[in-house]
Amino acid sequence: MKNLKSNVYFKVTTIVIITLLLLIPTFMIRTLITEREWTQNDAIREVSAKWGEEQTISGPFISIPYYRYVKEFSQKDSIEKTIQLREFLHILPTQLSISGQINPEKRHRGIYEIVVYNSKLDISGTFNQLDLAALEIQSDNILFDKAEFVVGINDLRGIEKQVNLNWDSEKIPFNPGVPSNDIVSSGINASLEIDPTADKIYNFDFSLDLKGSQKLYFTPVGKVTDIDLSSKWPNPSFNGAFLPDNREVSEEGGLMPIGMSCI
Repeated sequence: MKNLKSNVYFKVTTIVIITLLLLIPTFMIRTLITEREWTQNDAIREVSAKWGEEQTISGPFISIPYYRYVKEFSQKDSIEKTIQLREFLHILPTQLSISGQINPEKRHRGIYEIVVYNSKLDISGTFNQLDLAALEIQSDNILFDKAEFVVGINDLRGIEKQVNLNWDSEKIPFNPGVPSNDIVSSGINASLEIDPTADKIYNFDFSLDLKGSQKLYFTPVGKVTDIDLSSKWPNPSFNGAFLPDNREVSEEGGLMPIGMSCI
C-alpha cells in the first residue's frame, strides 16, 4: 500500500479522476445557466412581439424620385438603347431636434423580468433650399410633386396614435411604408409638394408616441442633431456611435435630460 501511495502514476490517475468528478457539477451548472438564458430570451421575444421590438428612429429625411437615363448596348441586335431608371434623391435636414420622455415599465413572464417602455417624442427641424446645381440632375427629371417626408421606425406596431406632420404651417397625416429601401426598410411617410424655385427654408415638427422593448436608438441624420431626453429608469445605459455630452442620474433614480449634439 505504501508503494502504491508513492507511485507517480497512481497520483496522476487520482488527480484526473477527481478533476473529472468536479467537472460534472460544473457542466450541470453551465447547462442550467444556458437553459435559463434561452428561456429568458424567449420571454423577451414573446413580450416584444406583443408590445414592440427594440426601436431605432432614423430620420426624418425627404425622398424625391427622379429619372436617370443610361445607355445599354445589345450585342444580340447590335442596337444601343436608352433605358429610363427611376431612382430616389434623399435629402437630410439641416437642423434636427428631438426631445421627450421615456417611461419604462416592467413585465413578467415566470421568473423573468422584461423592460418595456412608452416614449413621447417631439421632433422638429429645418430643411434648407435645394441646391439643384450641386445635384447634377436636370430639374425636369425630378418629380418634386411626388416628394415624401420619411421617418424610419423599426417596428410600426409600437406607434400608439395617428402621427401628423406640421410642414410649413400645413398639417399632413403620415402613412405606413417607405418609398424605397435605400436608407430604411420600415417606417412612415407623408406626401409633400416642393417648389424647387422657392427661396425658403422649410420648417417641420411632429409628435410621436412610440412603444418598444429594451432599447431605443436614434440615427443622427441632421447636419446638427440635438437630442434631449429624460426618464425615470434608475440604471440607464448609453451606447452607440455617440455618447451624451451631458448626463445626470439623481440619487432618487431619475435620469435627468441628456444633451447630445452631432455634426
